[in-house]
Amino acid sequence: MDISKYTAFFHDGSVMDIQHTEDKIVFFMASAEMDEDDIKDDINLSKDNSIQGKLHIEGIKRVTVDDELLEKPLRKEYDNGHIFDFEITKNSIELSIDWINFPPKPQINEFSVINVDAKKIYWENIPNLEDSY
Repeated sequence: MDISKYTAFFHDGSVMDIQHTEDKIVFFMASAEMDEDDIKDDINLSKDNSIQGKLHIEGIKRVTVDDELLEKPLRKEYDNGHIFDFEITKNSIELSIDWINFPPKPQINEFSVINVDAKKIYWENIPNLEDSY
């Protein structure tokens, strides 16, 4: 599924998890609340009217975080990530994320920009994904 026409709706959405193995990354994501009139395709919204699913990135060529080349697997190091910006092309993504921790962990507010260049990027729609988190 082509998620590129819906990236603006991910502003104020969230990154629930990240799985990075070898040359593949999967971002578990949810958009902000949407109106059903905003949907132009056959996309099922979640019960809270958001797009939820997995962004699959395969054949990774390069990953940078805040313009620094990442030499280790990308991990979700904080409790939650609020999406500030999400851009996608055929072979790259850019995610700007405001990371936060919840009590009893020390309060943190960390902002990062993740860029990934890859051979293949696609979206898997999972309307009840947030129920797992």
